[in-house]
Amino acid sequence: MSGKPTYRDLERKISELNMRLGDYCERFAEISKDITEFVFEHDLEGNFTELNPHYTGRLGLYREDVVGRNARSMMPKHFRKQFDDYLQRVTSNGKDEGLMQVVSRDGRSHVIEYKNILVTDKEGKKMVQGVARDVTERLETEHALIESDTRFRIILDSIEDGYFEVDLAGNFTFFNNRVPAHMGYTEEEMVGMNYRMLMDETNAAYVFSAFHKIFTTGESVKSIEWELMKKDGSRFVADTSVSLKKDRKGDPVGFQGIIRDVTERKRFEQELTYMAYHDPLTGLFNRKAFVEKLTETIKEARRYEGRRAVLFLDLDSFKKVNDIHGHETGDRLLTEVAARLRRTVRESDYVSRLGGDEFSVILTNSRNLNAERVAGRIVEVLCMPYHIMGITIDFISTSIGISVFPEDGHDAEVLLKRADEAMYQAKERKSCFVRCSTDRKPAPLVGAGNARARSCKVSTRS
Repeated sequence: MSGKPTYRDLERKISELNMRLGDYCERFAEISKDITEFVFEHDLEGNFTELNPHYTGRLGLYREDVVGRNARSMMPKHFRKQFDDYLQRVTSNGKDEGLMQVVSRDGRSHVIEYKNILVTDKEGKKMVQGVARDVTERLETEHALIESDTRFRIILDSIEDGYFEVDLAGNFTFFNNRVPAHMGYTEEEMVGMNYRMLMDETNAAYVFSAFHKIFTTGESVKSIEWELMKKDGSRFVADTSVSLKKDRKGDPVGFQGIIRDVTERKRFEQELTYMAYHDPLTGLFNRKAFVEKLTETIKEARRYEGRRAVLFLDLDSFKKVNDIHGHETGDRLLTEVAARLRRTVRESDYVSRLGGDEFSVILTNSRNLNAERVAGRIVEVLCMPYHIMGITIDFISTSIGISVFPEDGHDAEVLLKRADEAMYQAKERKSCFVRCSTDRKPAPLVGAGNARARSCKVSTRS
């Protein structure tokens, strides 16, 4: 037999080809569902004469559904006038591009982006040929992003705190309206501005160190405080939470954070701290501050083998001032006593009002302590007459007890006790000072340079 195929062979081959063609058609139809571009042709009346590919997946239309159909019938009624304007532009300019709204097979509106030209076929008939693609999903995504960005911006602009983003060099790339408004700059001035323009060198170095740590560790920081300068030169304290800003690949591109003005809070905190450690009447340190300072200064003296002295003061006859002249005069006298104490001792010495008419001084000069000499000078100064509200008060004096570290005690409690005991001994004589002594040997009286200021240097029990 010859090698020519038989009729049955041809039938089997045709059947195989048809099956493969069917598979190809199904695969092409599946692919066509996601094809957004198509080529079209229509005459000057808007009647379609060609469409390629055969099926436009997004619109759900086949070539047979489109060819011979007028484009206006595929548009919502309120957009048909737009098509007339489109035809006029094409015929006038020879080309056109833009957006057009059409209706798909399922009745949904789609936005088509087109670009076309006016051509003349072989028969001399003018036709419009172009390329179009369905951009509905892209526009919906862009619109959603715009809406999201708008909502994000509205939220950011409505919060009281400032939101900012900077690049890795510290240049501002984004911020809400609170940031420029508070800093005194316009938005245009702040875009691209470097953070160093808003602070001095000390704060800039601190911020660089803090942000560098965030960059290297990737860990966010909930609270960093530094001082910022406004455009007018005024300063305020800012509390900031900062995190690393990354791109889609996860690579760091900058920093983002929330910043708030905490100047008033810091001022309030400072006021609370001041109130906790200061006497409201005289402005001197209070008992709490005195005890903490004494403990601290003893530790320091022990570390460096130094000496410290505690002077415990009590005003003599102060109750008489309140009884005769009233509490307002008494308060003013206490304020004057505080001022005289400050002027009498060194700046490094620590003056406190313990309450009522009791005061204390911590002497910190180890090399030249001279506690007795300082006490004698204080007795002399506080015995001088007081002139308050037109009244002269000349009967006030003070009694002082002295204890010295390490001779009289090695901790704050013992030193306080010894100074207090010595003060009560001085109180018996008035207008003098008594030095606590652990050797129990009496000491001679030493004059303080004033007829009313007498030294009563005696020994007390250890």
